[in-house]
Amino acid sequence: MMGRLRGAPLFLLVLLLPLAASAFLLNEWEFIDTGGAGRRPLDHVTPGQGWVEPVSGIDFAWIPPGCFKMGSHPETEDREVDEGPVHEVCLSGFWLARREITQGQWRLIMRNNPAHFRNGDDYPVEQVAWDDIEGFVEKLNQLYTGRVRFRLPAEAEWEYTCRNGGQNVRYAGGGDPDQVAWYRENSPNGTQRTASRGPNRLGLWDMSGNVWEWTQDSYQKDAYEHHQRHDPLVENATPYRVIRGGGWKFGADSLRCANRGFELFSTKRSDVGLRLAGVESFLEKKEPVGIRDLPF
Repeated sequence: MMGRLRGAPLFLLVLLLPLAASAFLLNEWEFIDTGGAGRRPLDHVTPGQGWVEPVSGIDFAWIPPGCFKMGSHPETEDREVDEGPVHEVCLSGFWLARREITQGQWRLIMRNNPAHFRNGDDYPVEQVAWDDIEGFVEKLNQLYTGRVRFRLPAEAEWEYTCRNGGQNVRYAGGGDPDQVAWYRENSPNGTQRTASRGPNRLGLWDMSGNVWEWTQDSYQKDAYEHHQRHDPLVENATPYRVIRGGGWKFGADSLRCANRGFELFSTKRSDVGLRLAGVESFLEKKEPVGIRDLPF
């Protein structure tokens, strides 16, 4: 771009410098349709559409159902043994927050801010234990009984979305960690504003880097040997929970979409936060009691 501007007036070059800088972060691929976004009335929130939760402002993308090969092959660079065997997993559709939950969103629901790095509302909340999140989720779910149920993403859901819906990619958003992630080499002193690096093809930011993200699953080194094919989830097998995505303290190898970390469920760290998922929820319909059902 700059080569074509030789001979242009100085004031024009100054005006175009920001455009040249932002071009460094432009992606060559096209976004995958995630149902758009917007502040839709709650009665119009349906699977297939993105939406913004009006109380917290959490922006959700719709992740269509699909199947993919979960895990990494033995020849993969930086691979750990718990990333195999590679196996097919099929997932139902769900919503996933486009950003890590921010300190501002957490405070709107919980009325406190546990974060160590308090640099602004757009920074990710951290210092939250896995069991702290139950309170956050419960308060949101009380607003949507019979419509939407919020929860942490399952480990399989997390990897599927990090990899653009199951594609064979190393990091979320591309192959250059400096374009898509905050990590030890470019953010050694703490977290950064969410969504300030490039998104992946699903329009999700910081799936690689900034803070590790809690998932629903208990950690088991050999979990992939026992996964069910449809919507796999490992619950309550150990006191450790799977964390994904790497964070500001760690190197580029931790940012890989297939990389699995783990932490004790009660631990609070300044490099561990969360991202919220949601699924359609239904009210239990109670059948009317007939005269023949009475116990006399």
